Amino acid sequence: MFEFFIARKHIFQKKKQSLIGVLGVVIGITVLIVSLGISNGLDKNMIDSILSLGSHITVTDTRVKKSYNILEKEFMKIKEIKGVIPKISSQGLIKYKNEFGDYVSGVKIDGLDIEKAEKGMNLSGKIVEGKLDLNKKNSVYIGKELYKDMMANIGDKLTLVSSENQKIPFVITGVFESGYYEYDMNMVIIPLKTAQYMLYKDDEVSSLEIDLKNPYDAKKVSNILFDKFNLFNRTWGDQNKNLLSALSLEKTVMVVVFSLIVLIAAFVIWVIMNMLVREKIKDIGIMRAMGVSKKSIMKIFLLEGMMIGITGVIIGILISLGLLWILENYTLSGITSIYYISKVPVEISFKEISVIVILNLIVVFISSVFPAYRAGKLETMEALRHE
Repeated sequence: MFEFFIARKHIFQKKKQSLIGVLGVVIGITVLIVSLGISNGLDKNMIDSILSLGSHITVTDTRVKKSYNILEKEFMKIKEIKGVIPKISSQGLIKYKNEFGDYVSGVKIDGLDIEKAEKGMNLSGKIVEGKLDLNKKNSVYIGKELYKDMMANIGDKLTLVSSENQKIPFVITGVFESGYYEYDMNMVIIPLKTAQYMLYKDDEVSSLEIDLKNPYDAKKVSNILFDKFNLFNRTWGDQNKNLLSALSLEKTVMVVVFSLIVLIAAFVIWVIMNMLVREKIKDIGIMRAMGVSKKSIMKIFLLEGMMIGITGVIIGILISLGLLWILENYTLSGITSIYYISKVPVEISFKEISVIVILNLIVVFISSVFPAYRAGKLETMEALRHE
């Protein structure tokens, strides 16, 4: 293992060049891991927000309208399904009067079976003021942003006007926060029976909202529903296809752009190694004259490049994880005024870090192998001629 000690000696002899090479790898690794962690976190936060009061699968087949009780029981036999929520939706107006005057706004009215919504989507976990009331037929639950905009209080009365111009008084029983601004500003939830009465729907619903134990099983369960019951349905992925495609494209572009930093770092290592080979031609000739093989010469310079790369990777990982921990655990000033979050969400897996590390080491290896090969192929007389 004398090659290792010679390689280490060369690195310490050329501290500045070695430090530049390490720094290049550190920057490349740090930028990739931190940017990917934040990107994954923001994507997951957005998807969680959309799914917080949205379903994983929506069944809108015409047979659902009147036979939803029968279908609901059949659906619950599928092991991946957590809950089935009958739902009726419509557009309407909200009218509220307080000491500052009249407040009127267009809203989306969702009539849900509150008891089943609690079981399927944990509705009570999203209530930030007030509470769920399973028995009160004139209760209304409004989004946090709408509640603030109205300057209302729990227990206040308001009027909902349906698209059929049906006016019904309600009492504000609870305030929910989904984490998705559109829901929190433009949606109200009322009991299913009240919504059916308000919209003249008798015992009909517009859809069955299915919540799964794992939202990523949506496609699998969707196929089961179509094959077994021949029911038209849409998964959360289908309903948000454009958004998910945009997020995927954004992440791909980001990774490609930031990967250029890694390539620049690899180029720096290549330049450093070539300079080192030029400077060590005399030493190479002496070692060859002493009987050191071409393979050992090549191994010395290859080890130098890999030692610089591995050192940079280790430091880069430590710095990246430290930065991600700080971002995840400390609120950044002003972020709540820009995004609908209180802290920077972070999400990165061991697999993603492993892929980044392996790809970086491969790039470093490739950038080191050519200068090492050049050093190894030098003949004894050719090297000593530079004396």
